[in-house]
Amino acid sequence: MLRKIYNRWVTLSLKNRVNVTKTIVINLLLFPLRKALHFPILIYGPCKLGALSGKIVFLSPIKKGLLRIGLSDNVRSWHSKSFIEIRGTVEVGENVVLRRGISLSVRSDARIVFEDNTFVADNNTIISFDYVYFGRATLVGNNSVFMDTDFHYVIRTDTREIKKNVNPIIIGENCWIGGWCTIKKGTQLPKGTIVAGPYSMVGKNYMGIIPEYSLIAGSPAKMLMKNVRCMNNQRSDIMIDEYLKKGADSFILPEEIDVNTFCTSDS
Repeated sequence: MLRKIYNRWVTLSLKNRVNVTKTIVINLLLFPLRKALHFPILIYGPCKLGALSGKIVFLSPIKKGLLRIGLSDNVRSWHSKSFIEIRGTVEVGENVVLRRGISLSVRSDARIVFEDNTFVADNNTIISFDYVYFGRATLVGNNSVFMDTDFHYVIRTDTREIKKNVNPIIIGENCWIGGWCTIKKGTQLPKGTIVAGPYSMVGKNYMGIIPEYSLIAGSPAKMLMKNVRCMNNQRSDIMIDEYLKKGADSFILPEEIDVNTFCTSDS
């Protein structure tokens, strides 16, 4: 009985709760009252709000919880604090999640786009001085960094040339960025790219260099495998779990089942 009471108490105490104050503040500061009262942004847990002189543009009809910030679990980020600073523009699709510990900074005249079903895990840093784009259904592991700027300039001492220190980041749809990776300015990834972590560093345009659905890793990242795809379908995961529990080492998807449907979540 004591164990049941304890486990129930733990479950309730670790439940994600909306940070009512920060949720009200961010919605009222970024939207007209009529839109703000729909609470399209929900903030969970501790969060520090920086400058909010920019704007958020939703790419779908306004409704509650289009953007959820600060969801957490007790393993990776329960004691972390999120930070949001929007001086430029953030465009958001449906069902976008930025988990707890996110440090999001959009400088003046800069732009970040999160397409539908983008999921950014715990303790990530995203800094934009120019343009950062996350394609539909892209997944990002914990503790990765995205920066479209070097912050400083570098001069070639022989030619005396100084190049610009910003360059857009373009992450294609259905990509998966592993944990503890660094995505630098100028990165462009084709559809379905997997960046294996930890500690991979990506900093160039891979379009036309690697095919869609490739796995890259390393510093700098290079292609290790092609024809591989991240799965993002909970029902499929459960089915595979049940099959593998019976003792098999692998599961072969039957030819009659569409790979895209099998890998993609309905949400």
